[in-house]
This record gives sequence, structure tokens and C-alpha cells, in this order.
Amino acid sequence: MKPAKFIEHLKSLHPENASKDLEFFTKKKAQFSKSGTLTKLGFGIPQKPLVEASFRVAYRIAKSKKPHTIGETLIKPCALEMVELVCGLEQRKKLEAIPLSNDVIQSRIVEISCNILKQIINELKASPFPFSMQLDETTDILNCSQLLVFVR
Repeated sequence: MKPAKFIEHLKSLHPENASKDLEFFTKKKAQFSKSGTLTKLGFGIPQKPLVEASFRVAYRIAKSKKPHTIGETLIKPCALEMVELVCGLEQRKKLEAIPLSNDVIQSRIVEISCNILKQIINELKASPFPFSMQLDETTDILNCSQLLVFVR
């Protein structure tokens, strides 16, 4: 915010703070950032093991060519029941935080495929040997296009 607009804002809406110096506001900002307002509102920073578990489930769903909704309709309920029976209710609550919705699985699969593509491109660029690439696109009986890539 520009200084002139800031001073006008202070005088009109917060007259009790208009005479305070810059140090007061920097302390207020530091307190605000330390207070963790996101967690108070119910939003949390995703924990790394939960995200990794979500990626691993998405990878297995993509590899088995099952619908993305199988994560929330079959895998998660079964996993929750197993954990509750074997480990207890406390561990079940931890497992419930793993995101396995249709949209999450779809975005994870897209991220995995982009990462694989980047890895292959980087390996091809870093290769000291000459290579040849052959592309072939075809359409199957169900009008689903198939792209085949050979790198030698």
C-alpha cells in the first residue's frame, strides 16, 4: 500500500493506531504470521507422508487402469477398516487424512506423467550417444488414439 493511502486509511478507520510508529506494525505483522491463522481456520499444511501415500495410491490406480473413483469408494474404506481392526481408532484417524478423491487422484496421475516425461527428455538430452526416435499414432476400434514412441 502506498504511504499516503496507508496514512489516510489509518486516520479514517483506525484512529487509535494513527500515531504509532513503524516498529509497532512490524511487530504486529510478525505476530500475525506466527499465529498460524490457516490452522485456526481449519486449513493445514499437508504433511509429506500423507501426500506421498496419495501419490503411491494414484500410481497403483493408474497402473491397474481402474477408474479414479476407486480410491475413495473401495481402497480408502477398506484401508480404514483394516487399520481400525489391526492398529486401533487413533491410527484410523491418521489414515482418514489421506486425500483420495477423484480430482486428487486425477491431478496426481497428471503430475506423475509429467514427471516421467521430464525424466525421459532429460535422459535423452544427457545421452552422449546418438539416438533415433520413431512415432506412430493409430486409432483403435473404440476411437481411442494410441501414440507409440520408440527411442533407439
